[in-house]
Amino acid sequence: MSATWLKPVLLLIGSGTMGGSSILLSKVAAQEGIPALSYLFWQCLGAGLILAILSVGRGGLPPLRARYIRYYFVAGLVSLAIPMGLGYFMVPYIGASMAGVFTALPPLMTYLISMGIGIETAQFKRLMGLMVGFCGVLFLYVPQISAPDSTLLVYLLVAALIPVSLAVGNVYRTVAWPAGASPLTLASGMMLASAILCLGFETGRDQLHVPDFGNGMAWLIIGVQMAVASMMYICHFELQRVAGPVFLSQIGYVMALTSLAGGTLLLGETLRPELIVTLACVVAGTFLVRPARPSDRRASATS
Repeated sequence: MSATWLKPVLLLIGSGTMGGSSILLSKVAAQEGIPALSYLFWQCLGAGLILAILSVGRGGLPPLRARYIRYYFVAGLVSLAIPMGLGYFMVPYIGASMAGVFTALPPLMTYLISMGIGIETAQFKRLMGLMVGFCGVLFLYVPQISAPDSTLLVYLLVAALIPVSLAVGNVYRTVAWPAGASPLTLASGMMLASAILCLGFETGRDQLHVPDFGNGMAWLIIGVQMAVASMMYICHFELQRVAGPVFLSQIGYVMALTSLAGGTLLLGETLRPELIVTLACVVAGTFLVRPARPSDRRASATS
């Protein structure tokens, strides 16, 4: 492996592993009685502050000009608040393993969106990849349509918004990247903006959950999640800078595999055969969709 590819691959593995670990931690947090969006609020607030402190050490706070603020909040909404909030909410109902499978879909979605806005062109091999991935998703959904209890189908339909939102975020963060901005400042700004969004929603419902300070386990989980999220998004934004949205979107593979393995080995979830088939189809489909080389890289100054 050339040095050119080594850094993106290491960043991909690091981001994906920590992202999958976040899904597993969210199930443990739910078992401790922490609501999904409150958990996401504490994660984003803590990680955002950690990254902001690191940003000051590297030269200054995240810029607060209008273009940056818009970037923080739009990226925070579509990249974090919506997909991670839905993911954390769904884990207690569909399991960490199945929730992780949905994180493997963004590469296909990213290509579709990129093709729709003219960043990518239609190619037969890539279209075949989309069909393979779509068939894998059908393999997960069709049995639920004819099932006597349609509750799981409803959860799956809602969970389908996760990869769509992540894909929109992948493209947006690249095309709207402010000229000259560093990955660290953008990551901290996005995390803090996500915390504000989650706080507004939870206080609006009067349901922001503050764990009892005597509940050491709850605060330990939140603390670990803050550290994991900080490291994840440092890697995430640096990967976006050096490799672009299509390569970045493959974080979902590592997240899915981490969630499948962790859900089965650590949380005692049943490894359902359809999850393996769906994941295999999605990975095969995205292998056909992805570029043959990192030709989709872009300079961070491109708008």
